[in-house]
Amino acid sequence: MGVKNLVSERLEKARSFADSVRAVYESAYSKATEMRKNGVNELVKDIQPRFRAAVEEGIHGAQTVLDEFNQSLADKAIPSFRKGAVSREQLEQKAKGVLPVKKQAKRKSAKASEVKLAASRNKAVKKPQMKK
Repeated sequence: MGVKNLVSERLEKARSFADSVRAVYESAYSKATEMRKNGVNELVKDIQPRFRAAVEEGIHGAQTVLDEFNQSLADKAIPSFRKGAVSREQLEQKAKGVLPVKKQAKRKSAKASEVKLAASRNKAVKKPQMKK
């Protein structure tokens, strides 16, 4: 065996070893990449419910703060002599556009009073005609 053959055999063994190392490395790299992808997916699946709950809690907190701010503005808008007559429930009903039955009845009686007052001042007011 000559030196040439010995070097050639050693180079072939080194090439073979390098090829096997490359194959092992590629396999390990692909497994690590797959594991990372699955790990991220699992992490997202694990975090998603907690994240959603935190966002919903934040939205609820913001709604509460805005409701309190709105109430504060409404309280400041009501004159002090009327504050005793106006309750929070009435403000909420007014905001919803729903008036209690008492309020509707008061409005009708107030309208009737206006008609009577106008008639007493000799103003031309159309009175509703009643069926005979």
